Amino acid sequence: MPANYPCPQLRPISEPHPQLAITAGQSERCTHLPGTRQNVINTITSWLNSVDGPPSNILWLTDIGGSGKSTIAHYIATNVAQSKQLLGSFFFQRDLKYYSSTIPVINDLSRQLAKSNGCIAAELARAAPAGDASCLEAFHTYITSPLRQNPPVRPSLIVIDALDESGPPTERAQFISALVNEAPLLPPTVKILLTSKPSQDIQEALDGLASPFIGEETEFGCHRLTFDVYGQTNRRDILLFISHSFQLVAQRKIASGIPLPDGWPSRIQRHSLTTHANGLFLWASIAAAHVDNAECPHTVLEELLALQHQSTPDAAMNALYNYVLLAAKSYSCFDLFTYQAVLKLVLSSENPLTISQVNDRIQRDVRPILACLKPVMRCSPGIRFVHHSFADYIQDSQRCDPMFLVAATSHVKPPIFGRSALSMSPNLVIRNNMHDNYVSTLLHEYCPLEDPLPYLGSDIKAGSISPYAITRGGFGDIWSALHVDGRQIAIKTLRPYGDLATFDRRTLEKRAIRELSVWRKLNHPNVLKLLGVCDLGGEIGMVSEWMVHGNIMQYTTEHKDANKLKLITNATTGLAYLHERGIIHGDLKGGNIVIAADGTARLVDFGLAKMTESALKFSATSTVKGTHRWMAPELMNPDEKSKAFVTFATDIYSMGMTILEIYSGRHPFVELMNDAQVIMAVNRGDIPQRPLFHVAPQLTDQIWELIKECWMMDGNARPSAAILLTRIMGSRPSYTRRETA
Repeated sequence: MPANYPCPQLRPISEPHPQLAITAGQSERCTHLPGTRQNVINTITSWLNSVDGPPSNILWLTDIGGSGKSTIAHYIATNVAQSKQLLGSFFFQRDLKYYSSTIPVINDLSRQLAKSNGCIAAELARAAPAGDASCLEAFHTYITSPLRQNPPVRPSLIVIDALDESGPPTERAQFISALVNEAPLLPPTVKILLTSKPSQDIQEALDGLASPFIGEETEFGCHRLTFDVYGQTNRRDILLFISHSFQLVAQRKIASGIPLPDGWPSRIQRHSLTTHANGLFLWASIAAAHVDNAECPHTVLEELLALQHQSTPDAAMNALYNYVLLAAKSYSCFDLFTYQAVLKLVLSSENPLTISQVNDRIQRDVRPILACLKPVMRCSPGIRFVHHSFADYIQDSQRCDPMFLVAATSHVKPPIFGRSALSMSPNLVIRNNMHDNYVSTLLHEYCPLEDPLPYLGSDIKAGSISPYAITRGGFGDIWSALHVDGRQIAIKTLRPYGDLATFDRRTLEKRAIRELSVWRKLNHPNVLKLLGVCDLGGEIGMVSEWMVHGNIMQYTTEHKDANKLKLITNATTGLAYLHERGIIHGDLKGGNIVIAADGTARLVDFGLAKMTESALKFSATSTVKGTHRWMAPELMNPDEKSKAFVTFATDIYSMGMTILEIYSGRHPFVELMNDAQVIMAVNRGDIPQRPLFHVAPQLTDQIWELIKECWMMDGNARPSAAILLTRIMGSRPSYTRRETA
């Protein structure tokens, strides 16, 4: 894909994309195109107005994400409202706090019922306050009872859209249970339209829906409706949508002075786009938006059509999202730092933020990045994802390119050492001296006086700390700041993950000081240097140089011609240095190798790795940590259980996986879909497939045989770090290996 395209311009905030419109629930959705989805709309309309049909008054529209369920829900709600048959509606949306859980649904629907009918309003006014009433009691009091007392004369509808977006199953269980129990008690003229992706908890609840009429049965306990995304009717509808969408794109481009041939795209191109869509209106909508965002729509359309056909709708969306992100990166105004900063902030916010709010939070202009990401991001009135599937994609390491991966985040950031969590505020407190602060107390208690740690509180420029964690390592969060001499520096604070989260505070404090003590003793060009410590909001901050090139996977993705053998030699040299000093890294992978400004690879995030008994007298009972795709079989063997410790040999196994990752640019076991498959494969003694030449052209036969030795099932048969380094240094790069299947 060509690089350094001129940056696209961001449309005025008041101007949404022509394929999108603000609808109920304040969400930007694809508008329904007349003439499409007619079978589904007719089925829903007939069910709503039927008085002699099956007894169930619930219709569940369920299908895969991106198939257009919410578009239909909004269309039905709008039409029914115009005919005065809408009792109420609720559209779940995970990025709006109010609409992201089932807590407000009953109250919200009851208010809508009151507005629609004065008698119901009077009934609700007489009802006792909900107080500590259960969800079932509240549903009966505020919805079922008023409707039974004042049943609608005409068939009327309640719409509940995207029920699967209402939080985890445990949080929505009470509401779904109340809905299922109360639905049969509603008047026959009250119907409920539900939409969601297929979800086991929702299906099981609806399967148990009992008919209030003796002798009556229904297959699912409710009407179940799908789009049949692979059917010819759906294909025809998507073709119509693509034709309409690209016609609007062509009109806009021609109006802006960009010439396009008559009938563009051609009939063949439109049919090819339909095939690429794999039954998803979402694919078609984002593809049209991407072409609309391009300066050269004809070229971009050809690139879209050149994408490999995918076997499933999910795979089609993954390929499209990857292409859109690569295209965004090709713009001259795109930079990964701002990309990460913006998306992490959007993901962590309970409600959408405006452009000015995001600018203030990260202290830079985000409009160029948003312009690059226009096909998948919207900024009116707040910055949001066009579809939640893109948010899922960029947080999924199994699907997303490592360069664009955004660490999963949450709205609540629990503290470890401090009395309150580090907040999103730009005014994080750095205490300038080592007296009368929490960290100084910890250091005085646990750090040897004869080997004090440099305290850098007064050396960090006031107000320069990033307002949020820039990235997350295996054991902690990384913050950006400026040294008073102008250097950019990184501050690492610990965050408990997995088993660490169960440790008490004193244990965590001791382990933090242990990491500092270990790190302080290290001085090697291939190991990131600890500059000192600071007190960051009442937490220990470990200060190091900022690595401008990011990790080795980001670096080699951006620098296709990078000498990977040299970088691997750097990393292995660092590992040999650690092992020589009795230090087990414990979490080796590409994400934990960073690239310095001079292009040198350095190991990071060996924090909390235990010291062997023979080294600095620390315990050798290293606990299992790391990522399954890099972990040695002895760490995943169920027979080992509590005996599974990280060792020098497990580091070597992980290093072999890391070398493969660097050469291929892909996670180890890329051919396996999930960690469960990886665990079974590793325990069987399987190793990753050798990547084809075009994927890993720098991977020689000599190196491949060497890393296979790193993967020996018997840890004692693996080479030591020193031997591994010697053999890597003795190898020579070669680009003559032939392609093999």
